[in-house]
Amino acid sequence: MIFLFIGCQPGDETEEEREVPVKVFVIKPASISKSIKLTGGITAAKDVILYSKISEKLESINVKAGESVREGQILAVQYNELLKQGVDAAEASLKNAEAQVNLIRQDFERTERLFKQNAVSQQQYDQILTQKQAAEAGLEQASAIMKQAKEQYQNSFIKAPFSGTVAAVYFEVNQMVPAGQPVIHLIGSGGMKAKLKVTAKDIHHIKQGLNTIIKFPSIPDTEFSAVVTSINQAVDAFTKSLEIEVQINENDPRLKSGLFGEFFIEVIAKENTVVIPENALLRQTEVIIDRDKGIQTPVRKYYVFVVKESRAELIEVEPGITSNGRIEITSGLINGDTLIVVGQNIVDEGQKVKVID
Repeated sequence: MIFLFIGCQPGDETEEEREVPVKVFVIKPASISKSIKLTGGITAAKDVILYSKISEKLESINVKAGESVREGQILAVQYNELLKQGVDAAEASLKNAEAQVNLIRQDFERTERLFKQNAVSQQQYDQILTQKQAAEAGLEQASAIMKQAKEQYQNSFIKAPFSGTVAAVYFEVNQMVPAGQPVIHLIGSGGMKAKLKVTAKDIHHIKQGLNTIIKFPSIPDTEFSAVVTSINQAVDAFTKSLEIEVQINENDPRLKSGLFGEFFIEVIAKENTVVIPENALLRQTEVIIDRDKGIQTPVRKYYVFVVKESRAELIEVEPGITSNGRIEITSGLINGDTLIVVGQNIVDEGQKVKVID
């Protein structure tokens, strides 16, 4: 029988454990938000076409395109001499009716006193009462005619309903303008707005007051802030979308009606939460088999590596919302954990690591 004796020879050493170089990220409280991206064009928040209310020629136009105007300023006047005569005639009729009412009321008061003293008959009292009622009805009619005459006269003046800038003037002096025709296009100075369509899958996220960031290709390197101000109560039956309106909070001369942009509506916002780089997250799909029912169910799981005592430790986590390459972690990590963000794809559980800059 031959025995072989094997032992350590002088100079043999245990191979030193290899350290994997990694870069890390120390988790601190952070904020993250989720946004819905929509596209659309902007218009002036106050944008109105001023129409002619009467059929008459233009007697004067007091503004031109590009000119700034103030609220209540007379922008144009249509011929109104006949309307002014109508006001004068109505005013004269009204004064006459007022005078008649004053006289008949005096007669009525005197007759009423005498009637209570049995100094006049019932017939005389009824007669003066009828005259009083007729005079008061005439005064009421004269007042209505006066009001209508003044309205017609005022309709000959086209005024600015708000301060702003004249975008266009559609007629010239002495041109006949039929009632209902556009005369002046006025854009207000109170900011801009946009009407956007929200798809069915995102409707439940939308509510008034949500913050919005806008980016315009024609205005690079600048973001504009806005807020959701109104939400249509009915979903479009054909497109299954919902119309909303956002108001831009800034008065910037670069913002013009018709500009097309991207609108990022912040629908979820988290403060002081755990947020990590999305590329640090490891994804794995596991299959759960129900042998009784013969059903296979794929389950998506998420993991990260953290450094503990110079070794890589694999931790299962639950992801939350994502935004611009960042992701919220709702469970599995806490603030202060040292997360591996470079090298996580080459380390193994429990392997020794070396943190590098």
